[in-house]
Amino acid sequence: MRNFSSIGQWPMEMVCDTPVPYYEVGVSCGLPGEMGELPPEMVLLPSMLTRGRQVFIVDADGDSMTGVGIYSGDALLIESTQRVHCGEVVMVSIDGEELLKVYYVDDTGRHWLLAANPKYQPRELTADMNVRICGRMVCNLSAPHVSVKHCGEVVRQFKAKQKQHQPDMYERLTEAVIQCSHLFWAASAWAVVFGVLRDKYSYDKPVAEFERMAQALKLPATFRFVCGEGSVQRTISNHEYMRKSIDKWEEQGAADRELKLMTVLIKELA
Repeated sequence: MRNFSSIGQWPMEMVCDTPVPYYEVGVSCGLPGEMGELPPEMVLLPSMLTRGRQVFIVDADGDSMTGVGIYSGDALLIESTQRVHCGEVVMVSIDGEELLKVYYVDDTGRHWLLAANPKYQPRELTADMNVRICGRMVCNLSAPHVSVKHCGEVVRQFKAKQKQHQPDMYERLTEAVIQCSHLFWAASAWAVVFGVLRDKYSYDKPVAEFERMAQALKLPATFRFVCGEGSVQRTISNHEYMRKSIDKWEEQGAADRELKLMTVLIKELA
């Protein structure tokens, strides 16, 4: 059994006497319970760190958390729990992909995962995602504290940047819709437009606001199927799969005309 006293500068009174499972893989490679028959190595940590909690050790993988001193290859002590708090570094599984990020809830109640590296954008957790909280990081010796205030500022800057780009997005959407006009079959086709914006381009406005925006687009008078009030909401309500990510529509039975319009819109908006 390996003694992990080399991880950091433990005070002399902290004796490494508690065995903890250590999975010698990166956090993005899978969860301890999903690693087949590969047994973990047991290492010794001070009991003052574990405090009777169910914990395990994994290695960090990637550069998304370097801003808080977490580098690829760092050994992280993770508490296996689904109860996490705003501002904590957490291990999360999204659609089978394991991530280490800062968990944050903004002032409107929306949930986010934040990297600690400016080249990665915040990621909002939405109802259509398969999200599972795997645990919270107890410690990494080189990681400083991540403040909730800092998280709030990152999200505010991200939202402000989105707002600055919205007018340009509306202009691009107008052009894309005009180019796809031959693929519109009814006012309900705008539900596909909404799905593409929502899932591919981080459009986070309510359906009613989208309908108002779509009606205000500068489309030519010859455009046949304009967006009507309530038409998008009715279409989504009548098609359960439209509430899910557009990546799941085909397997959920979306019509060919919906999938074709979706594909062309994504290409036009890219």
